[in-house]
Amino acid sequence: MYSGEVIDLGESIQNNDYDDALQRVEEALIDAERDLGESHPDLVEILDVLAKLYEAKGQHGKAKKIYKRALRLWMNAFLPKDSYKYFFADLLPFLFKRKPLQPRFFPKEIIRLSSDLLIHSGSKRDTFVHPRDPRLCIKIDRLWKEGYRVSPRKRLERILMPWLIDFWSNREEARVYRSTALRMGEAFYEHAPRCFGIAMTNLGPGLVVERVCNEDGSFSKPIDVFVKENPDKARHALELLRELYDFLVSHKLVIYDWANPANFLVRQSKSKGDKIIVVDWKTEGTADKDIPLRDIFPALALKKMTYEYSCLYEKISRLCD
Repeated sequence: MYSGEVIDLGESIQNNDYDDALQRVEEALIDAERDLGESHPDLVEILDVLAKLYEAKGQHGKAKKIYKRALRLWMNAFLPKDSYKYFFADLLPFLFKRKPLQPRFFPKEIIRLSSDLLIHSGSKRDTFVHPRDPRLCIKIDRLWKEGYRVSPRKRLERILMPWLIDFWSNREEARVYRSTALRMGEAFYEHAPRCFGIAMTNLGPGLVVERVCNEDGSFSKPIDVFVKENPDKARHALELLRELYDFLVSHKLVIYDWANPANFLVRQSKSKGDKIIVVDWKTEGTADKDIPLRDIFPALALKKMTYEYSCLYEKISRLCD
């Protein structure tokens, strides 16, 4: 996150002097842009303050534009600097020298990640323990790894259809945290880990997210592991899964990636009640397809999610037998 001087706006806001607060935040934004560059995702920290001040003044149109800029900064942070150059190097390696992907923003610090910090390797991303805080993890799109190859068809898709999440999963999850999570507020985190921004690593830009913990401080287990280790709580786990599905439907949220039980952790809490925490939100509202019909027709999206949910429910049910 941006390490510049934090502005104390408490007195200005308490006195309803929003003009003074706005001026000070806008000056801070100019300083940060000069210090970090106009494409740095850490600018979002100041943009959020600026948007909230405009909302307090009733200028919701200006606030909306600022939130849109913040969304673009986070999403674009996970794209390479020049996708065409890498595309031609992939397609015609005998004419173009293939180079490592270059980020769009200049990092002041690079976090070193090594194989001993790897905690999960999915089909599109690798997840590492944050080297400075074991309660956090860093998600890295695998395409940022030097030497990672894609098929000729995927090379073409990558340049013609860059919105596809099978390339930049972090970009899509960043979209969720900068849109859906902001709109829902605290309700979203009943079933989602918190996100703490973007960090540059030696493996590319990463999304910094909390590791899901139980109330006693232990790390939460995937639902299938939880049931195997606690067979007497199997029915309880199914009830929690049903509660998650009802939560998604009631808030008009759609996730498609139900095939992997590791995406659904059982957070145990005596004071707040147990919950299923979804740790992979990249597919919320975005189907991983060339022609995203489910994105266009909500009924199809709900039908697909219901089917995927039912498959996971049945899979966990079999563990109860």
